[in-house]
Amino acid sequence: MTPPPSAPAPGFARPHVDCTTSYLAPVLDSAFTAYQLAGVAYVSTLDDERFRNYPISRKADMAVGVGFAAAFAGSALYGYISAARCRRIQQGPPAGGYVPGVSEAPSHLHHAAIDFGPRSK
Repeated sequence: MTPPPSAPAPGFARPHVDCTTSYLAPVLDSAFTAYQLAGVAYVSTLDDERFRNYPISRKADMAVGVGFAAAFAGSALYGYISAARCRRIQQGPPAGGYVPGVSEAPSHLHHAAIDFGPRSK
């Protein structure tokens, strides 16, 4: 995955920026995380006796599985964040200058708020 630039110039779209916008890699990392956690859950139901002839103990097997799950989860999180940031950089700010969570909502949306306060008759 090619990460987006660290300090992009704000305010305009930059479709020429070369970074990865695909969510394929983080989705695969999420699937591998689930697979590792399922394996840990399965191994946790087994008896220690079953691991007597194995080169690794049950607890060590579970620890390795949790470690791989954490690595895949971290990779997935990084991938989702990088792809979303790349898309934002390539597309630029939203039309009209409105940035959700930063700008004040447009005046036509103020009436959409729900007031649960007491009603006067």
